[in-house]
Amino acid sequence: MTQSDSSRVVPARGARSGRATGFLACGVLAAALSAPSSALMAAGNSGEKLAGRISVEQGHPWRPPFGLDRVARPMAVNVEIASGAKPSTKFVLVGLLNGEEIARHAFSVTGKPPHARRFVFDRWPNQLELLAKVDAGHDPVRLAQETVASPAFEGEAVARPDSVVNPVDLGTILVPNDWLLLGPGQKPTLAVAGVSRFRSIPQARWAAWFESRPEGRTAVVVPMPIGLPMRRSVPVPTPAAAGDRDVLHVQITDAEGGQLWAKKIPTMLVRKPPEWPRFGARETKLRYDAPISVRAEDGTLSTMRYEDGWEGELHDVVVSLPNGGRFVFWRGSSYIPFWAGLHNTGLCYEWAETSPPPGFTDCVEPLMDKELRYGRVEIIESTAARVHVRWRYQSCDFHYKVWGESAVEDYIFYPDGFGTRVMTLKSAPDADYELSEFIILTPQATYPFSVLPPNLVDVIFMDGEKRELQFPFLDGEQGAKRRPRGIPAVYRVRLNRGDKLAAVYFSPDDTNLPRTFFPPFSDRGVVVTPAYWGSHWPLARGKTTCGSIDDRIGLTPAHNSIMSWARGRPTPLSVTTLPAIDTLGRSRRMMMQCWVWLIGSSDADDARLLQWAHSFAAPPALEVDGGRVDFDSYVPQRRAIRVRVERSVVTITVKPSRPCVHPVFELLGAPKALTRASLANRQLRSDEFAWDGRTLWLNADIDAPTALRLEFADSSR
Repeated sequence: MTQSDSSRVVPARGARSGRATGFLACGVLAAALSAPSSALMAAGNSGEKLAGRISVEQGHPWRPPFGLDRVARPMAVNVEIASGAKPSTKFVLVGLLNGEEIARHAFSVTGKPPHARRFVFDRWPNQLELLAKVDAGHDPVRLAQETVASPAFEGEAVARPDSVVNPVDLGTILVPNDWLLLGPGQKPTLAVAGVSRFRSIPQARWAAWFESRPEGRTAVVVPMPIGLPMRRSVPVPTPAAAGDRDVLHVQITDAEGGQLWAKKIPTMLVRKPPEWPRFGARETKLRYDAPISVRAEDGTLSTMRYEDGWEGELHDVVVSLPNGGRFVFWRGSSYIPFWAGLHNTGLCYEWAETSPPPGFTDCVEPLMDKELRYGRVEIIESTAARVHVRWRYQSCDFHYKVWGESAVEDYIFYPDGFGTRVMTLKSAPDADYELSEFIILTPQATYPFSVLPPNLVDVIFMDGEKRELQFPFLDGEQGAKRRPRGIPAVYRVRLNRGDKLAAVYFSPDDTNLPRTFFPPFSDRGVVVTPAYWGSHWPLARGKTTCGSIDDRIGLTPAHNSIMSWARGRPTPLSVTTLPAIDTLGRSRRMMMQCWVWLIGSSDADDARLLQWAHSFAAPPALEVDGGRVDFDSYVPQRRAIRVRVERSVVTITVKPSRPCVHPVFELLGAPKALTRASLANRQLRSDEFAWDGRTLWLNADIDAPTALRLEFADSSR
């Protein structure tokens, strides 16, 4: 199962639909923690009445702090002086632990009531008192007191490998955030935090062991003073040599062996990871050890085995890029492709989505095709110079109903980490589709604020102006950033706080900015997500599109919609209306439209991304000796320049108006064997180009007229 143990910080199971109920009592502040006390009245020296009240902030599991920091968090207390305060009145909020004062905060108020103050106690009291002294001639009066119901002991443990490897490189995908994944050569590290609230424990014992080897238990002795959070690295033993699953046990006991706190961490062991090419596409079946969450019509939750989720002949596809980028077509995402980041999150660019005819249930999208009745993925080409993967799909509703329209998306990549997204849509002539949205995928048990950076998106206009978008995106603070400027822009989308590679998106034919900036979710009066959050995709089944947070966060991966162009589309490359047969076998007139975007996974700076954008938008002029420019001279779908080769030696003089970045040539009729490639009279090294017998990719920038000389072996024609 996906749950570890009760120390997990998740919304309480059994919460009312769509809501979280607060921190669990074990390891976090109890959900029942002190509602505001009733106001107490006291008489000042002038006879006016003072009224004060105390409330302890409950916190929210979806809000910081997270992980070990949650154990060390201070207690926040809100004080309200409702009435009767004079400027001369002195107030004191006192914190007591087991009857002894441990801290106090003095304050005064001015102006009209009510007056609100917020105070923080580094050590947690178990009793609070609010005192008021009207003047020097009178003793302080107690306005309010509150007994704090907090757990006697809190703990948390985080296990991670000693080195970071993309989970996809180990043949896995979106590993639950509170699990441990270990590949060959990786050693586990374990950080533990604990605090004893009401008593000191001079010789607490912090231990760890794998379930497969209980005899390998390791432990450290940690003195735990009362109320002082402690943090330690605990040695982790080696799991058993066999098997691909284990459980890491973490336990804190007192000197007599009494258990104070414990946690179980599911562990995935990869003994033999797949062998991915440095550059290329491979069919595979990515590993996912947690079950698929299934929601019944009555709202009850159950699970099914991940291995039983699809027909056996269906596979996943992974595209590997030399810079570490990984682009994945996963059955669990209904084949909707996404960048799979180093730190276990992902980014997708959306799909073709529209409003279907009446009679459909919920949103109609390819993400609803959980069983993959319609979606298929195919590797068209995977060579030293180019990768081409095709995804075909029909959008369907919650009950797999379709209406005859379909889309094909071709993804083409080169060894530099950049490629293209090409969409060909077959629809009714009056259909109105949306095509682009930035959606970040997060693994099970992941709170969005814990992994997503606030500066999620950069907008870099073609003239160099930049807008950094902060999330949550509030119109009152950033509304001016939504205004288009009538020129195209490059988008950089960050997948994770820790990832250096970001997703890139650009269309030279789109001068619109996204129309929808998804607002955050709020719960119990606080913002709990940076943007829209949904647990109905990927992987999970049986749930319609949600509009609030829910406790499925601990049971399944989720998605975070950041911004969308809605029905705003770039100018298509081509539009054709013709008689056709739709997917339901009906003969009717249909419209074929094609769009293309430059995409990539890159850590390039702004200036470099603009070079990429300009190079994609405006191909260079050419002079060809030994061949001729083809009729289809530049194909943006493949960012390729087409030249027909007529002799064994061809010289292509490239004349760019702006720097031409990593040009691609499709050499039609060329011999298969390229014996020598020279640029500006210098022979290129093997790492400066890639050739597959048809396509030539150059690892070079050309910013002035430059001759590319290609020499082929005659015998291989």
